[in-house]
Amino acid sequence: MWNLLVVEDETIVRLGLRYMLNWDELAIAWKAEAANGHEALKVLAREEIHIVMTDIRMPGMDGLELARRIKEQYPSVQIIFFSSFEDFPYVKEAVRIGVVDYLHKPTMAAEEIAAALLKAAGTLEQLHQAAVPQVPGYSDKDRDQFLQSMLETQAPLENWMEQWQQYGLESLYGAGYRLAILRMAENEGVEPQAALARFMSFRYYLEEYTSREWGGILLSRENKELVWLLPQKASIDEAGAGAMQGYLDQLEQGLYKMLGIRMAYTCSGLHRTAAELPEAYRSAAEREPVSGGKLSGIIRLATAYIDEHLLEDVTLARTAEAIHVSVSHLSRQFLKETGQHFNEYMTAKKMLLARKLLRESNRKVYEVAEELGYANPHYFSKLFKDDTGLTPLEFRNQ
Repeated sequence: MWNLLVVEDETIVRLGLRYMLNWDELAIAWKAEAANGHEALKVLAREEIHIVMTDIRMPGMDGLELARRIKEQYPSVQIIFFSSFEDFPYVKEAVRIGVVDYLHKPTMAAEEIAAALLKAAGTLEQLHQAAVPQVPGYSDKDRDQFLQSMLETQAPLENWMEQWQQYGLESLYGAGYRLAILRMAENEGVEPQAALARFMSFRYYLEEYTSREWGGILLSRENKELVWLLPQKASIDEAGAGAMQGYLDQLEQGLYKMLGIRMAYTCSGLHRTAAELPEAYRSAAEREPVSGGKLSGIIRLATAYIDEHLLEDVTLARTAEAIHVSVSHLSRQFLKETGQHFNEYMTAKKMLLARKLLRESNRKVYEVAEELGYANPHYFSKLFKDDTGLTPLEFRNQ
């Protein structure tokens, strides 16, 4: 059975939830309760917890901060949010980067809660099947520190083979492995604090999605890059390289669509032994990064033009003229390569900028609308709510 921790500051809500479901039928054990994030972290430190259900608004440490810390310290733990605040924008982002589900507390039914818990349990089953075998006395943190040290060495470490086997890495990578270095492609000129926040979103997203198709281990290096050690699938040959490249392209496109972050990556060839890990990292680091999800030159020119002229009257026709292609060709290629129509892409980019302007300035809503090219502030507010779930004022005041 999977162990559940419920984090909620109202005792009556915890009691109601506890007796709402048949936990034996779900194969989930109600292991512990906590009234806030600080108590929850103490429980996680002493108990084996697999699923956390947490409210968002709580005294002390709220559910969002708790979720961030859980993802950092216990990445395999599945998190479900519930709150009285519908379509809370940060919750939507959290769902995108790894939280199992978001339940609206006033309307959530037993069936909805059970579905979210079963979804979490299903993910745990997948992780359990693909997990690196755990050896008593060793933690994931110990294993990751060992791998980090191997990446930086010029020669095999003392007792490296013994440690490789102790951490269960031989059983995971015995058929061979590939190494990918993943970085954010566009982070120059960003303030350090904002850059760190972007990197954490980048990391959370990839932690959630890399395990689904390939499994393996994802290492964070100095909040600048992620190193993904992928186990070789099926036979040891070069056929896996194309599949891996396709999966990385899918990750890049999904990351950009959900969080507006472009990913650059490089990959090593196939390696077969632990001793080759430093060489796998060096070979990947020396390669030319693949960036922008393999967008064609035409679409890269188009998106660059949009980014440069975002606050102007940018249209499909003007963009096509600027990059010297026909309107119909640009329209078809834009949808094919980005998954969005030209106007959808434009709106999404403007809404990202709108969030920044509302969060970092005191401009009135109509002033932000005007700056982004919307003469009608009510229309701007509608687009903003469609994108975030909140009106501009609600977003600013939350």
